[in-house]
Amino acid sequence: MKKTLIALAAVAATGAAMAQSSVTVYGVVDVGYTSVNNSGTGTDNSGLSSSNMTTNRLGFRGTEDLGGGLKANFQVETSLTADAPAASSIGDRGAWVGLSGGFGEIRLGREYSTTFWSGFLFSPFGTGGVGNGFGFANRVVAHAVTGQTNPIWNNNSITYSSPRISGFQGHAQYVFDEVAGANNAGRSMGLRLNYSAGPLGAEIAYSDTDGGATVAATTLLGLTTSAAHKSVVGGVSYDFGVARVMANFGQEKASVQATGASLAKVTNYEIGVVAPVGPGRLRASYNNTKVDVTGQAVDPKASKFALGYIYDLSKRTAVYATVASLKNKNGLNLSLSSTNPANTGAANGRSTGYNIGISHTF
Repeated sequence: MKKTLIALAAVAATGAAMAQSSVTVYGVVDVGYTSVNNSGTGTDNSGLSSSNMTTNRLGFRGTEDLGGGLKANFQVETSLTADAPAASSIGDRGAWVGLSGGFGEIRLGREYSTTFWSGFLFSPFGTGGVGNGFGFANRVVAHAVTGQTNPIWNNNSITYSSPRISGFQGHAQYVFDEVAGANNAGRSMGLRLNYSAGPLGAEIAYSDTDGGATVAATTLLGLTTSAAHKSVVGGVSYDFGVARVMANFGQEKASVQATGASLAKVTNYEIGVVAPVGPGRLRASYNNTKVDVTGQAVDPKASKFALGYIYDLSKRTAVYATVASLKNKNGLNLSLSSTNPANTGAANGRSTGYNIGISHTF
């Protein structure tokens, strides 16, 4: 009898421990038809593409209650291309473990950069499809200039997020370079302050990244030297009920790593709106970007309009359509997103395109 009671107690204790832990499997599958046409010497393309409304992913997240308000958390998220599946690295969309409690949360691993969020949270189209904002595109250029491989996530990072107090939440991040003999190439520090209360949302963020060795990608801005970069981004939105109006801005500065002398500056801004219309949402935005290279006589520029609609079939499934038009000036040759990475715009040319697709979240 005594052994039975002990066994039952052990089972009960195990059940209690299991009840305090949870793991969730989640993901997105988004596929659509994309067509992009570039004037002049630009290349055109059309076909199926992924992540036009919401970025495809497969993820696992979990938490364990450690008692006393302390929790252990983890997340591993991996990208996938549903139109033409290809190999991807597990955790390429983030892989971290951390602790959370009354002090806030600390995460160790691959995590979003502090300066990614403004161009995503305060943009009607975020990073997906032909409507995606220049804020995202500019960070791709800025990171290439400094020898970094990704404008969204930082490897080898320690990220701290404070509790939200009176609508405010702060974030701080330190990124180790972990490259032997590279003179701190890739080391980065970032800060982010976010405010959210009722219909109002706003934030500002900053990052400072040491430059790596000279890379071929620096020719994007006519640069041929190792460069460091500093980023300042921000955004604001207000939900009027009939529509959520938003805006974001960003400035990426490249400088000589050794001396700090200015090399180039890329600035952008976007204004947009998301409005409930029928069973879905109408989206619209205007983007503007300018590239200022030191010593260059004129500044290459581009502007872009995008319009789209999301029709919700359920809470997890939607169909969508987006059209966009981009115009280059003063020698710039940007192009809308397409199914072909080789798709490029013509200098001073126009790029037009559309997406039509289905997105399902699970």
